Amino acid sequence: MAIPADQHRVSLLNTLIRYLARRDLRDLTAEALQTDCHLQQVDLLILLGNSSLFVAEQAARAYRFGLAKEMMICGGIGHSTHFLEANIRQHPRYNDVAVGGRPEADMLQDLLAKHLQVSPETILLENHSTNCGDNARQALRVLKKLQKTPESILLLQDPVLQRRSQASFEKVWQYAGARFISYAAFVPLLQSKEGMLAYATAAHREFCDLDRLLSLVLGEIPRLRNDAAGYGPKGKGYITAIPIPAEVEAAHAELASLYPMHVRV
Repeated sequence: MAIPADQHRVSLLNTLIRYLARRDLRDLTAEALQTDCHLQQVDLLILLGNSSLFVAEQAARAYRFGLAKEMMICGGIGHSTHFLEANIRQHPRYNDVAVGGRPEADMLQDLLAKHLQVSPETILLENHSTNCGDNARQALRVLKKLQKTPESILLLQDPVLQRRSQASFEKVWQYAGARFISYAAFVPLLQSKEGMLAYATAAHREFCDLDRLLSLVLGEIPRLRNDAAGYGPKGKGYITAIPIPAEVEAAHAELASLYPMHVRV
């Protein structure tokens, strides 16, 4: 589906995308971890189930390069699992990973083991969760069962869901000292190409189609709000209270009027 977009609309959308794709590190390196977070290594890296194979590649690379002492993959079968299956099926290298009725964590573990040089025996697996909040609850359940209490946790997720995922973990993980660090593996910025919406970086097309991206981006801001309809403490209570900058709210309000059919809640 072609989506009309001039430069102004693209600028508004990129304001939302930059906000949602939270990055507490300038890049995913040991140097950035030391400079930006004053850590030599995090206790645990958690790869959260999502449809982007690039996120899985970055998580594997970070773990292989020693940014984390341990690694966990979270994700059962949810409403977006079929997008991960589709991306695996059509990938020129990863299409030998079995899909169809499998939890996201199981598929991603196989991908890391077969193609990204990560031994499956070193991966902690959580394969029952179905959404962001459940990721946090089920991951904590697995760690408690193993009597593990990591103090520093690096989260990698679908970039549009990165900010909400961290707030979900902060809500659920109440033990003292838990520190979460977010790194959106990529920021899917957009451009106007011949008057139509397009990815600024062609490689990001792998992530999802633009119709879905627009719905995801416009649907996230209402969820992040701390009001009666949002997911914050004053609403559903799924996440911690998150400050939403005025320019983000203004961009969302204008875009919601321009693309009303894409505002999913």
